[in-house]
Amino acid sequence: MSIRDEFQHQRLRAKWKVMDGLIAAKNRLPLDTSSVADRFGYVLIAPSILLVSFLAVGMVMLAWYSVLTYDTIEIFVYELTLDNWMRLVETGAFHTVFLRTLLYSALVTVGSVGLAVPYAYLVVRTRRPVFRYVLLFGLFVPFFTGVIIRAYGWLIVLGKNGLLNWGLNALGIETVSIIGTPAAIVVGLLQYLMPFAVLMLTPAIASIDTDLERAAQNCGANNWETFRHVVLPLARPGITAATIVVFTLSMANYAIPNLLGGGTNSFVANFIYSKVFDMMNYPFAAVLCIILVLVASVFVFAVFKLYGTGTLGVEAGEQ
Repeated sequence: MSIRDEFQHQRLRAKWKVMDGLIAAKNRLPLDTSSVADRFGYVLIAPSILLVSFLAVGMVMLAWYSVLTYDTIEIFVYELTLDNWMRLVETGAFHTVFLRTLLYSALVTVGSVGLAVPYAYLVVRTRRPVFRYVLLFGLFVPFFTGVIIRAYGWLIVLGKNGLLNWGLNALGIETVSIIGTPAAIVVGLLQYLMPFAVLMLTPAIASIDTDLERAAQNCGANNWETFRHVVLPLARPGITAATIVVFTLSMANYAIPNLLGGGTNSFVANFIYSKVFDMMNYPFAAVLCIILVLVASVFVFAVFKLYGTGTLGVEAGEQ
C-alpha cells in the first residue's frame, strides 16, 4: 500500500470515529431528538435561549459594576467596595422612590386589570360586529403611537392650558393643576397599560364555555352574579398574566413619570437615568437596576407560586 493510500485510509478511519462519537453523544441526550419536529423545535427555541443568555450576562455585569468604586473623573475604578449598597440602605430618599414606584405600580395594576376585565368580556361576548370593531379599534390604536407621544398627548389634555382646563373655564369653574401630581401619572399609566391587560385577558375569556354562563342564569343567577361567580374564576389565568405584565411594565416605566410627574414624582427608572446620564455614577445605577429587577422578580415568582403562570405558560398537568 502506498503512502497516499495509507493517508486516505487513516483519514477515513478518523472520519468514522468522529461520526461514531457524534452518534453516541446524540444517544446520550435526555430527550428524544430523532424526529424532525423535535430538531425543528430546538431551532425555534435557540433565539430565545440566546436572548436569555445575553440578559444573564447583563445581570452579571451589573453585579460587577455595583461593587466598583465611583470616581468623578474616571467614572469608576476597579476597587471593590460595598459603599454603593450601603448608600442605598442608609439614604431615605431612595426608599421613598422605591415605595412610590411600588405603590403606584400596584394601584395601576389593580386599575388596569379591573378595567380590562369588562372590556375584554365585551370584546369577546358582544353580538354586534360594529361594536366589536369599535372596541378593537380603541384597543389597538394606542399601539400605533409610542409611550412618549401618549404622554405628550396627556400634557395637551391635562396641562395648565389644556383641554380639561379649557372646558372648566367654559363652564365657569376654577381651573385645576394636574400635571406634576400622582393623579396625572396614574391616568397616563392606566391608558398606556390597559391594552396590555386586555390582550392578556381576551384569550382566557374566549376559552370560557358560554353554556356555563347560561347554566348559572338558569339556576337563578343574574348577570352580575354570573360574571362574578363564573366568568371571573374561570378567567383567572388571564387575570394572572395581565397582573404580571402590567406590574412589571409599570415598575420599569420612565417616560410617563418623567413627563407627567413634573420631576416631583419620579420612579426608580428616572433615578437610574439621572445617575447614568447626569452624574455618570455607573456603580450606584447598577445597584438601583439590580434592586428593581429583584423586586419585580420576587413579585412575579410569588404570583407564579400562588396562582400559576396563567396564559403566560402551561399549567401543571396540561399536555
